Amino acid sequence: MNAKDTRRTDYYTRIIDALNQRETWENRQRLFYQARYFGVRRKVKPWPTAADLHVQLIDTAIEKLKPSFVNSAIGNDILSSFVPMRQQLTPLTVSAERWFDYNMRERTNFQKEIVSVIDNLLLYGRGVSKVIWNDDKKRIEFEAIDPFHIIVPAHTKEFKDADFIVHIISTSVDSYKANPLYKQDENFIKTISGKPSKSVGLRSEIQNEIYRREGITQEAENDRIILWEMYTPSEDGWKVETYSPLVVTEDVRKPFTLPYRHGEPPFVDFPYEVTGGGWYSPRGVAEILLPNENLLNKLKNSLSDYVELANRPVFEAQNPISLNTSNLKMQPGQILPQGLKPVQFSQPPFDFQKLMLEERLLSEQRMGNPDFGSGSQFQVSDRKTATEIQALQSQAAASGDLRNRMFRMGLAHLFKQCWSLYTQYNKKDLMYRYAEETGSMPPDGIHDEYSIEPKGGLDFVNRQFALQKSVSRMQMFQNNPFVNQGELVKSVLEQDDPSLVRRLFQDPNAASGDQAEDQATEIATMLATGFPVAIKPSDDHKAHISVLFAFNQAAQQRQQQVDQSAMQVLMAHLQQHLAALEQVDPNTSRAIQKQLRDAGKAQMQQQGQQLPPEAMQGQAPAPMAG
Repeated sequence: MNAKDTRRTDYYTRIIDALNQRETWENRQRLFYQARYFGVRRKVKPWPTAADLHVQLIDTAIEKLKPSFVNSAIGNDILSSFVPMRQQLTPLTVSAERWFDYNMRERTNFQKEIVSVIDNLLLYGRGVSKVIWNDDKKRIEFEAIDPFHIIVPAHTKEFKDADFIVHIISTSVDSYKANPLYKQDENFIKTISGKPSKSVGLRSEIQNEIYRREGITQEAENDRIILWEMYTPSEDGWKVETYSPLVVTEDVRKPFTLPYRHGEPPFVDFPYEVTGGGWYSPRGVAEILLPNENLLNKLKNSLSDYVELANRPVFEAQNPISLNTSNLKMQPGQILPQGLKPVQFSQPPFDFQKLMLEERLLSEQRMGNPDFGSGSQFQVSDRKTATEIQALQSQAAASGDLRNRMFRMGLAHLFKQCWSLYTQYNKKDLMYRYAEETGSMPPDGIHDEYSIEPKGGLDFVNRQFALQKSVSRMQMFQNNPFVNQGELVKSVLEQDDPSLVRRLFQDPNAASGDQAEDQATEIATMLATGFPVAIKPSDDHKAHISVLFAFNQAAQQRQQQVDQSAMQVLMAHLQQHLAALEQVDPNTSRAIQKQLRDAGKAQMQQQGQQLPPEAMQGQAPAPMAG
């Protein structure tokens, strides 16, 4: 046996030891999977047709928690914030954020796979995502990996510190043959084909549970191939070897060293909780709530049993009688034989539904997702005050913030790996789309000197809550000279819909300048052609009137002669603006008209009139602030 085979065999032994060490963990995870989708069944029924119900507490909790994680990952207008660690212009940083967001959302399967990662995170306590560069498609590809398909030593805490990482790849024979990188010898393929078993790292019991939930029949005996993709650290980087656990010494794919510049294995893990233990220590929602769900199942089954006994009672004979029970028919209006009467059961000493409700409330509070309305369904005195609800909301927010922070730590790690891959492989495809605009990423902005963090935070998980906070903030600081009013308005629009910032927000100073330019263009058109120009509903009438006054003053100072027909057109245009201003701000309009009349009277008393009084002769009025 050569050195390569000896090394491979040694790693195989260590991997099998790791599998044996986690057997108890696998059995528990299989139980949690079963509890979520089927419930833990009754071991002994009091009679064959007794109820065996499932209260879906675990699945409900997961589905309630999942949207907050999904919104934290992909619910913001931009996936991540970029902070340059060197001097560069802000527009360059903004372009980097948008380019990264476009590539991640629209040119990868990130949005789909992260939802599967979150589901594994909540169910098993740890989600794993694989991040690789597909050189043929020129894009990053993500794969949500079932925790059962990852083997690491039990003491491992992070992938980058693992002694070895094994990704168990389960593929069909046809898919194997379609991959040109795999060894295609027919005899070899037959040798490595077979159903999942403990010897290849996937126990058939676990796979059977998955098939049962998905409604899939058992696979054929030789329709499945299990491969081990083993990652081991070395001086040159992470070495990747792909082989079958059934034929350890033969390579399915030629070994290679991972070429990624970030120097890490292509896996990112998302633990639900951080404890002092090893890889298998984090608990998921199923493990935390399983005792509560079992109790709810028991109470629900007991209630169903009591209802069954009450509706279909047991009979007793008070006097010795001869009765053929086969002739006894349980029908409405049936007359029972003499001496036969139903057994009367006493009322239960407690309320089943109230006990179930209390247990569910405890479970929801444990997960930091309480239902404040369900506690008052039975007694008015159970209703909570506003102060109590606010205190519970604060506790739930703190619990949610902790979960969100841990999830965002993994998300930041994933984004950093992705950005490193883009800087290494994707410096040529620079076009991107952001909302309704397209742009081009400057090549100078694609570098590794960024601090990358997921956008938003806990407040961004609930957009309605964030919008309420933004509106309250705007009301509090409106017209405050120490607060940038434009940015304050933007913060509200961003929470409502990020695209509204670009469509609705307009700097009042910039808008006034645009209006002045429009009026100057209109004046030039009327002077050159003598034709009238109609006002527009979007015109800022104050700004347009100010420009007309300024034009007249400048014409006076230059002693410029204005054609009488053009002056009439200008006057008509001014009157249109005054009439329109009268509709929206009558006081200002009347003040301007009075200034015009006063200026006209004063000008009539002077000599050398250049224009008639009604044409705004004289000193321009004071600024027309509303």
